[in-house]
Amino acid sequence: MMMMLMNMMIMITLMMTMLFYIMMMINMKMKFNHNKSAPFECGFDPFNKSRIPFSLNFYLITIIFLIFDIEISIIMPMILNFKISNMMNLNLMFSMFFLFMIITLFYEWKFGSLNWKI
Repeated sequence: MMMMLMNMMIMITLMMTMLFYIMMMINMKMKFNHNKSAPFECGFDPFNKSRIPFSLNFYLITIIFLIFDIEISIIMPMILNFKISNMMNLNLMFSMFFLFMIITLFYEWKFGSLNWKI
C-alpha cells in the first residue's frame, strides 16, 4: 500500500514537472529584446562608454581612509584592553593614540596625498 502511494506521488511529480516544462517552452518568446536583456545601471547606458576615465585622487583617498580605518580598528581595542588603574594613564594613552593619528595625517598632507590635482 505504501509503495503504491509512493509510486503515485513520484508519477504526479514527474508529470507536473513535464507539464511546467512544456508550458514554459510554449510561452517562451522567440524575439530577442536588447533593452530587457541589458543590466539596469541606475539611469545611464552601460554600453555607451565602457572605459570612463577614473580619477586617481578617489583611489588615493580611499587607500588613506582604509589605512586610518585599520589603524583605529587595531589600536583602539588595544588601548581599551589595558588594565589602567587611574585616569592619568588613560588620558596619556588616548593622547598618544590621537597624537599618532595626527602625525600620520600630517605625513600624508606633507607628501601631497591629500592634494586634489585636476
